Amino acid sequence: MATEFNEFLVFRNFFEDCDQALDSAAVIQLRTNTAIIVALSCLFLRRKCVPRITNFAENVVPQYSLQDFCIHFRICKDIFTIVLGRISRVISIEHPGGRPQVSPEKQLLVWIWYMVNQESIREVGHIFNLSKSTVHSLVKRVTKAVIATMKDIIKWPAQERQREISQGFQLDYGLPGVVGIIDGTHIRLSGCIGGAQDYINRKGYASMQLQVIVDDHLLITNAYTGWPGCTHDARVLRNSSVFTGIETDQVTLDPGKYIIGDSAYPLREWLITPFRDNGFLNIQQRRFNRVLSSCRQNVERSIGHLKGRVRRLRELPMHSPEDVCETIISGCILHNLCIVHHDDVENYIDLDPQHINDPNQYPNIHVNAPGGIVRRQQLMNHLQ
Repeated sequence: MATEFNEFLVFRNFFEDCDQALDSAAVIQLRTNTAIIVALSCLFLRRKCVPRITNFAENVVPQYSLQDFCIHFRICKDIFTIVLGRISRVISIEHPGGRPQVSPEKQLLVWIWYMVNQESIREVGHIFNLSKSTVHSLVKRVTKAVIATMKDIIKWPAQERQREISQGFQLDYGLPGVVGIIDGTHIRLSGCIGGAQDYINRKGYASMQLQVIVDDHLLITNAYTGWPGCTHDARVLRNSSVFTGIETDQVTLDPGKYIIGDSAYPLREWLITPFRDNGFLNIQQRRFNRVLSSCRQNVERSIGHLKGRVRRLRELPMHSPEDVCETIISGCILHNLCIVHHDDVENYIDLDPQHINDPNQYPNIHVNAPGGIVRRQQLMNHLQ
């Protein structure tokens, strides 16, 4: 680069000296000939290829034991096989010629490696012997394929399943009727998308909101993302499909069932939040708050597993809202697959306060619904 720059300075000074001695046509011809010479010189001096690790996916990964595969890819081989079976036909592309086609197996290995690590596109390409542009395009392709073919992995529980969830929570915490726990978490961004300062949250870094509802097994039953980091948790909820659906009876909620949230959410008959601690709570109210806090550990553990397993969600380098949202949702799908198949969940739960104590724990800004006040009082009395 320094040599090319020095050559450029020499040519520039030469042209300035010649401008006065030659007519314009001669100068233009001289400049054209020189440009051709420089271009040809750069072409012949340029490296024909960038040295990379070769045959990692083709020769090394097949030799991994099941334990080695889990260590490096952070999921079991069975889950890899399941995902590959669902998306293989979708990510298989017609080969236009030229470089060898990247097989579906290798595409999925690259995508999983990208999702469960925090390495850059360049580093991933170096490991799998792919260019940065190829890694970038196939990561987007596989992400879209996972969402398109496996979005049913995240689904609202049917009535029978709601009864099972309720029984599980009641056995563990003594509260009847709980079918889910709601909470928001912040997905850190490498920078504000489009320069919009709305992405800066109260902790001072850029993020995008992810709202999740989880069951008694840490399974995500609803995921909603897309709002900038400065958004109030209650506003995210009120704009989500689950809020509109439950309020209008379009989302099925078994009679007498409800979900639990923290003090940032509005109190409803179907959404129970703790009593606001103003320093004058009685013994029953404090006990109720402690039970809710214990119950809410499930959502914190679920988020801890999500970011502990899918480490890409600790910070996203994308600059497109669509890419950010799709990456987040595909990470939630990967999380649910691991939960469903009991893939060593406990060892991947990261309860780092930086990841679970999110910055937007605002107080509730909405008026509590009368039905919610009555329901919460009944639940408090049930604990006595």
